[in-house]
Amino acid sequence: MAISKICIENIRGFENVTLNISLRPNCTNILVAPNGFGKSSISTAFNCARGNTLKVDEKHKHKQQEFAKSKLIIEFNGHLLEADDNKNDISRQFDVHVVKSNVEPKAKLPKINGYTVAKPYMEIPDLDLGPVFQKENLNYDIEKYKSLFGINSKVVPNIINRCDNDILKNNLFESFSNIGKLAQKRSLDLLNEIIDFVKNTNGTKASINAVAKTRFGASVNSSPHIKLISEIVSNSIQSNSWLDNIIICYQLMDLHESDKSNLKKWLQYAIYSMRIRSIKDFISDINGAWVSASVKETRGRVIINFPDAASLSNGQRDLLYFGCNLLRTRETTSKKPCIFVIDEVFDYLDDANIIVAQYFLSKMIDYYKEEGREVYICLLTHLDPLYFKGYALKKQQTIYLANTPQKVTDTMRKVISDRDNPIWANEISRYFLHYYPNEYDLSEIFNANFGLPKRNGKSHEFYNFLKGEWDKCVTGIGSYDPFAVCAYVRVQIERCAYEKIQEQANQDTFLLNCNGTAKKLEFAESIGVAVPEVCLLLGVVYNDALHRKGALDQSSTIALKLKNLGLQSMMKKAINW
Repeated sequence: MAISKICIENIRGFENVTLNISLRPNCTNILVAPNGFGKSSISTAFNCARGNTLKVDEKHKHKQQEFAKSKLIIEFNGHLLEADDNKNDISRQFDVHVVKSNVEPKAKLPKINGYTVAKPYMEIPDLDLGPVFQKENLNYDIEKYKSLFGINSKVVPNIINRCDNDILKNNLFESFSNIGKLAQKRSLDLLNEIIDFVKNTNGTKASINAVAKTRFGASVNSSPHIKLISEIVSNSIQSNSWLDNIIICYQLMDLHESDKSNLKKWLQYAIYSMRIRSIKDFISDINGAWVSASVKETRGRVIINFPDAASLSNGQRDLLYFGCNLLRTRETTSKKPCIFVIDEVFDYLDDANIIVAQYFLSKMIDYYKEEGREVYICLLTHLDPLYFKGYALKKQQTIYLANTPQKVTDTMRKVISDRDNPIWANEISRYFLHYYPNEYDLSEIFNANFGLPKRNGKSHEFYNFLKGEWDKCVTGIGSYDPFAVCAYVRVQIERCAYEKIQEQANQDTFLLNCNGTAKKLEFAESIGVAVPEVCLLLGVVYNDALHRKGALDQSSTIALKLKNLGLQSMMKKAINW
């Protein structure tokens, strides 16, 4: 079941925006959009929807309009779930968690020579992981149980010493209801029968264990509750004898009957203890800075206290905060599916830390699947996964959020995908995808071999076709071909360089001996042409576009770049320098 639509009203940069998307469960949904699109508006909307109603502060209202009504609506499995200031259908259906780079500006106010001087600094707020679980001492008296065995009291294991194992306690806690069922008549009668037999049997501990196991082993195997609890104990304490495990079963049953709450808290503390150790180990494993975060129990809460933000790199800070939030999300006791929004985290990570963060996400997905639950991971970023080898999750999909009116034309699709075809490879590169002052005619090949219009088969008509796509891009009128736009920019950059070369011999060298725009511009500079830096910088855009071949259907990533106003300004300068 997918989340197929997100509607946001009057939250941050969104006055009324509908995103038609398809978020898949137990998969990392990478939502790509350029800076300024409104990714933080999305994360803020979901962050405000974690309670019983949609709680949007005035500072997060669109244009800070205090009385404007805010809404968040999602479409899930064909049904609309709405959150506003009166209700929240979303939080009733989902757990909602949001993680973002959570650095806040602060100021210290020391007095210097009698004057208060503000000293600004950046702070990572403490992360609250929930309440402290107080350690419980077990109300246990071994003498009570030794008295049941008379002269054979030596066979009674001390449950506090033998069960001093957090994994064992955790497993026993998970089977707590089965401990209670040991008091049912059939189980209790069998335990009492074993105790009476052991009490009246002479011999060493080993010999008593052997005869008791021979006599009662089959009966225990047919008693499901005794068999289950004794196996849990046996699996954790390899040195235990068969009889040790049975007597521990009896003691657990009796403690459950006499003080159920005390036994439960004693076992439960082991889970809490394992959790704290896991958090500390996690922080230790990923914290490579010279200062570290620390786990503290303060005022009844478990708190992760982060160091001064200036002591950590952006990547260390974000990975540490991200990982700790994943731990907190995993520990949610709810059985509902989860919407997990990640904003401004991956943008500062290097390749190695991106891999580590993805590992965290894959473990989280595995955890939800094991629990029979679904998690909808929404990773908001301006970084296109196509450019980063670090994105390698087995289950991921990329969704481009920005509405870019692009459409790849048949001409550019075939020119790029078939540019290495021997029938036109040399000509298409030299005369069409690079600048050449004299027209070259491939109209018959364009039409007969590739089914393309003849007019585009003449190189200067092809340039005019590219200019038409450029005009649509910069005016915003109609859909345009992003690959044609990139080709136009490259051709015009080369035209400008060619026209600034004075000598015919150098012009011929530029056209015929320099392969690729970078080499052409390098040659132009070597003979005294001052090539603007912007022409070289744009090579990242046009070279990627014109060498895609198999990735033509992913034109959105090129179109996202072309939509950037700063980049458009650079291109306008580059085509007429």
